[in-house]
Amino acid sequence: MSILKSRKLSTGRVLKSFRLKLELTQADVAKLVEISVPNLSAIENDKRKIGADVAARFSVLYKLPIQFILFPCGIDKMKGYKKLNKASEDLKSA
Repeated sequence: MSILKSRKLSTGRVLKSFRLKLELTQADVAKLVEISVPNLSAIENDKRKIGADVAARFSVLYKLPIQFILFPCGIDKMKGYKKLNKASEDLKSA
């Protein structure tokens, strides 16, 4: 069973699943996206957040939309989304 099907989606699980599907080692991917192996390991294990620049590199490498890497469950599941969305609607009606 795929990592993506077996658990709640997270950035780390998405990245690890694609790496394993392509039969790449952490060293291979770390070199390609220009980060250290310990950094990649921490990202894949959801112990380190990923920045936009590194997310963009993974997006190119794995041919994935960057928003799927940054928000694998969807942007509407982001912490604080409802509050921000309401504020946005309030600004439009002001």
